Amino acid sequence: MPQSKVSRYVIIAVGIILVLILATVAAQIMFTTKVETALQEKVPASLNFTYDNLSTNVLLGRISLSNVSAKNQNIDFKAKSATVSGLSYIPLLQNGDITINELHLEAPEIIYHQTEKDTTSKKDNKTPSQTYTIKSFSIQDGLFKMLNTTSDSTAAVEGIDFTLFDITFNEETSTQNIPFTYGEYQLHAKKGYYDLGPLEFIEFQQMQLNPIDGQFQQLVLRSKYSKAKLSKRLALEHDHYDLTIDNLILKDWDFGMENELPYFHLGHIQVQEPIFHVYRDKLLPDDTTHKKLYNQALRDLQVDLQVDSIQISKGLVTYKERLEADIDPKNLSFTDIEATIYNLHTKGEGDVTVDINAKLMGNGPFTLDWSFDPLSKSNDFLAKGSLSNFQSESISPFLKSNLNAEVKGTIQQLFFTISGNELDSQGDMKMKYDDFEFTVLKKDGFGVNKILTAVVNLFTKNGEKTDEDGFRHGNFKVERNQDKSFFNYLWINLKEGLVDTMTGRGKKRK
Repeated sequence: MPQSKVSRYVIIAVGIILVLILATVAAQIMFTTKVETALQEKVPASLNFTYDNLSTNVLLGRISLSNVSAKNQNIDFKAKSATVSGLSYIPLLQNGDITINELHLEAPEIIYHQTEKDTTSKKDNKTPSQTYTIKSFSIQDGLFKMLNTTSDSTAAVEGIDFTLFDITFNEETSTQNIPFTYGEYQLHAKKGYYDLGPLEFIEFQQMQLNPIDGQFQQLVLRSKYSKAKLSKRLALEHDHYDLTIDNLILKDWDFGMENELPYFHLGHIQVQEPIFHVYRDKLLPDDTTHKKLYNQALRDLQVDLQVDSIQISKGLVTYKERLEADIDPKNLSFTDIEATIYNLHTKGEGDVTVDINAKLMGNGPFTLDWSFDPLSKSNDFLAKGSLSNFQSESISPFLKSNLNAEVKGTIQQLFFTISGNELDSQGDMKMKYDDFEFTVLKKDGFGVNKILTAVVNLFTKNGEKTDEDGFRHGNFKVERNQDKSFFNYLWINLKEGLVDTMTGRGKKRK
C-alpha cells in the first residue's frame, strides 16, 4: 500500500478519535450542566438542598454529590456522599423515564422532627407522568433519629446497612398504600432504641432482616426510672419492668396493608433466654380501670396479626410486691421456662394455645396449658396445670413479705383445672402433700401468731379424707375483679382452690 494512502488512513483515524474525544468532552460538559440545572430548578427551594462538589461521568451515567444536606420543617438530612450509577439514556430520551442501576448513600443521617401537625404525612394528589426505576438502592453506615417537640429521642437506629432491589415508582403505584413496588432487601443495624411512652423503652444491639427471616440480639424492654424514682412519678400503681432477651429470631414473616388494615404474619418466633423482672409498689393507689383479658386485648388490636408459633426457651420470670414501707419484698420466681404459643391471632380462626413448663422457685416442676379464642365476645378461657415435688420452704420468703406467713412441707402432686370468662370462673383441684405446716406471723413480721397458726394447721396437717391415691380434692368458684389482670384472676382461682382442697371435705364431689 502506498505510503500516502496509509498516511491518509492515519489522519482519518486520528480525526475520528479527535471528534469522538471532542464529542465526549462536549457531552460531558452538557451532561454536567444539565445535572447542575436540574438540581437548581427541580429541587424545591423549601428543601434547602446543598452539596459541596459534583462529579459526573457521561459514559457510565454516573452522578456523585459530596457532603449533601437537605432540610425542611420535619426532616434534617445529610450524607457524606450520594451517588447515582448506570443512568440509562434510551428510556430518558424516549419517554422521560428515569432508570438507574444503583443509588448509593454513604453515611446518611436522617433526623425526623415530630410535630403536632405533621405536614409530611399529607398525600400529594399529583401523579407522576414518568416511571422511575432503581435496580439497587443502598445505604452504608446510616443513622436515623426521630425527635419529639422537646428534642428528646423517641426512636433511633445506628449503623444501618440497607439494600433494596428493583424499585419502581409510577402513576399506577403512586395510588397504593406503599407508593412503589420493590423486590428483595437486606437490612442490618448495630443498635436501636424506641420510646414506648413516658415510662418504658425498647433497645437492641444487633438487627438483621430480610424478606424471609430476621434476628434481634440483646433486646431490652425496660423502665426508664429506678423503682424508687418510678414510684415518685406515679399517681397510680404501674409495674416496673426489666426484660432482656438474648436472641429473638423471626421466621417466614410478611407485612403490609390490605383493605386499609395493616397485617403482620409470622411463621415462627424463637425467644431465647428471656429474663423478666417485675416489681409492683402496692403502696400506690390502685389503677381501677378495666383490664382486658387477652381475648379482648388481641381482638381490639387494629392489625391483622397471625403468628403460627412462638417458642420460648431458658426463661426466667420474677415478681415482687411492696406491701409495707419497712419490709423488703421478696421474689416469686419461675425458672427454666420452656413454653410454646400456637396460633396467636387477632382476626383468624381457632384457639390460641399456650403450653408452659417451668420450675416454681427453682425446684417444683410446674406446667400450665392455657387456651382461649380471641373472637369469643364472652372472653372464655380454659387453664389446666400441675405442680410436683415442691419443697414449700423455698416460697416462705415470698409468703413472709406478702402474707405474713411461712410454710413447711412438700407438695408431692397438685393438679388443677379452671374454666372461666369475663365475669366468673370455676374449677377443681386435687393435691397430695406431706407434713404441711403453716406458721402465721404477727403483723410486724416478728414472732408467731400461735392461735391462727394452730387453727390453720388443724386442717392442713390432717391427712384424712383422701382418695385411694392419697389426694385431697377441692372445688371453687370465683368472681373476677375486672380492674385486675388475667394473672391476678388465675391467682385468686388457685388460692380458692388451695383453701378448699386443704380445709374442705377432701373427697371428690360426685
